[in-house]
Amino acid sequence: MKTFESCKLTGKVIELNYDVVVVGGGLAGVCAAIAAARHGCRTAIVQDRPVFGGNSSSEIRVNATGANNCGAWARETGIIEEMLVEERARNHDLFLNARINSIWDMVLYEWVKKEQNLIAYLNTRVVGVEMNGASRISTVVGVQNGSERIYKLHASYFIDCTGDGTVGVAAGAEYRYGRESRDEFGEPLAPEQADKMTQGSSLSFRAIDVGRPISFTPPSWAEEYPTEESLYARGHGSSITLYGIKQYAGYWWIEIGVPFDIIDQNEEIRDELLRHLLGVWDHIKNRGDHGAENMAIDWIGFVPGKRESRRLIGDYILKEHDVHKNVPFYDRVAYGGWWIDIHVMGGILAKGKPPEALIGNPDLSDQLRIQPYSIPFRCLYSRNIENLFMAGRDVSVTHVALGTTRVMLTCAVMGQAAGTAAALCVKKDVTPRNLANDLTLVKELQQTLLKDDCSIIYCPNEDPADLARRASVTASSSMTLALEPTEASSSLESQRSQTFPISASEIKTLSLFLESFLDRDAVVNLELMPATDIWSFNEGKTLLASASASLPAGFKGWVDFDLNLKVEPQKLYQVNVYGEKGLAWARSKPLPAVAAAYKKPTWKRWGSEKVVHTLRINPLSTPFGPENVISGVARPEKWTNVWISDPNAKFPQILTLDFGEEIDFNTVCLTFDTFLHVDTYNWPPFHRVPECVRDYALRVLCNDKWKTIAEFKGNYHRRRVHHFDTVKSKKLMLEVYASNGDPTARVYEIRVYKE
Repeated sequence: MKTFESCKLTGKVIELNYDVVVVGGGLAGVCAAIAAARHGCRTAIVQDRPVFGGNSSSEIRVNATGANNCGAWARETGIIEEMLVEERARNHDLFLNARINSIWDMVLYEWVKKEQNLIAYLNTRVVGVEMNGASRISTVVGVQNGSERIYKLHASYFIDCTGDGTVGVAAGAEYRYGRESRDEFGEPLAPEQADKMTQGSSLSFRAIDVGRPISFTPPSWAEEYPTEESLYARGHGSSITLYGIKQYAGYWWIEIGVPFDIIDQNEEIRDELLRHLLGVWDHIKNRGDHGAENMAIDWIGFVPGKRESRRLIGDYILKEHDVHKNVPFYDRVAYGGWWIDIHVMGGILAKGKPPEALIGNPDLSDQLRIQPYSIPFRCLYSRNIENLFMAGRDVSVTHVALGTTRVMLTCAVMGQAAGTAAALCVKKDVTPRNLANDLTLVKELQQTLLKDDCSIIYCPNEDPADLARRASVTASSSMTLALEPTEASSSLESQRSQTFPISASEIKTLSLFLESFLDRDAVVNLELMPATDIWSFNEGKTLLASASASLPAGFKGWVDFDLNLKVEPQKLYQVNVYGEKGLAWARSKPLPAVAAAYKKPTWKRWGSEKVVHTLRINPLSTPFGPENVISGVARPEKWTNVWISDPNAKFPQILTLDFGEEIDFNTVCLTFDTFLHVDTYNWPPFHRVPECVRDYALRVLCNDKWKTIAEFKGNYHRRRVHHFDTVKSKKLMLEVYASNGDPTARVYEIRVYKE
């Protein structure tokens, strides 16, 4: 790497010492820095822009997505959940492409600033590193815009969240750039020959209705898109805002990569993107009838949003096979679930090709759709730089696997895992590789992440310090599973499937609410099988029972399928339903552990969908009991894992933990329901999840009287931790006075500690 020892500087050089330095202030970097700071490390975060958020910030405006795309109840939790829920509660606008405003920037800034162990260096570009030997970074060097300061930040551990792998490359870390060959890792989606091609960068814009005709004359250098065919497969319609204003917003497909170098030619890419962006707007305004006479641009992005560049190499490289098979790595610390989304090489320059594969051929779902999968810790540290972690899109994955790991919510949970791991390395004075090779430390890392409300697939709470695990739990009431019809329905032209929880040891009858629009009799077939979890639709299963029913012409109502089957209680089951065009299965309101999928006749694999369908079970299923709050899992997975009170019972509703003997404790961690079935960008402005507990109190039994130790009103967050003076008691009570609108009280987890 080049050095500048003889360079004369205008600014002053400031040297500071930290335990952990995070470089990059996107969602991965913010979560990494907050996690390290919360675990006691003196932490710095260095960001080259004036705001945090990376591609999601108000400068670029890409809404953050993640595992919920291919899995029910799969939204990411932990630090990123805190910030996203807060943004929706505060913001007057939607959190969508090209509409993200500075409220999000401010939430991220506040979450960083309120950590006492965390110092932020905004507008500071890291330009190099200093090394202690060939394999250890001692210092990052950054230049701060405006102040003319040059920072030399020394630390024991560094986390590269730059996206481009800037710190790692400067330090000599091994990395990859471009596409691997199909044969190298046996990846069917890889090209036959390796090359240096990457997915492109995008610019977005927004245009709004100003109430009168507005002309637009493109600059002479703008690209021309004279016909609809010239924007092949690139939808460019308008939408109506919540406030009744027409707008054009986006579009992600204004993307350019190949033939440019995505890093070295970033400025040229920006200029080329602007040329095409204005050409697209010229097309909408002036070429054809798009109804855009009164529309005017009010924002254009000038910072390209990157998808792919360098990938630093760790002790493990995540591959296409890993994400398709959900390999249960021993050191799994995060998860993904976005589909394998690899955009066409060249982006908008690839004329005549769809911008991504599924737009061109929806039947590629079999190859590209996946279920949530695990990400190992070994992907989050450098193979040859011993004190370097990485998180975000520069982690150790192949080009194909990056198609799913690159999205921002997946990057965020990797960031929290890397920051937590860095803090553990500081505490234990070990390298990341030493941590990964020590099963005891790996388990400590996993259990710490779970305690901090991260999710790890098939990794339950086994924290020996959690006193709640030994308690018995009772509740004032619990809800029975009820999947009653709403007004909507799903066509049985596609095959339908649904998981559901069974609490009894038998299923006598399953009933579906069905409708026929045919003028003849028709048959609906049903299959029943066990389900491993709410995402396992495509795993091989044993058929337990099948049944069929004939629907008369024009029928609408409940149809009983007699099964008379012995089953294993407290397990999930999967029902597959087959019909034909003209038949429909009524939809219902989603409930935890109820998950649906569909399959077109030409598909081999089921694809996840967000709607769920009606179901009545005889005998009744009661899967939302109080024991779920100490199940060890704080989200739907292999079971519901949530207590839900009876919706017909009034507040207050009460959970009681009985420890069997008096114990000392001073901390209670509560995990409520923030409806993990949908991403927060689907929520309206100022949204507070109706299912989330709002007002509650914690009480302990002392001298046969209940004593209040904590009380909170106005909550809308999933996670609340209460610290108080140490108490001695045999029982702990959570009394819920109100939710944010739902008639039930819902709690996923209660943990109790003496800390």
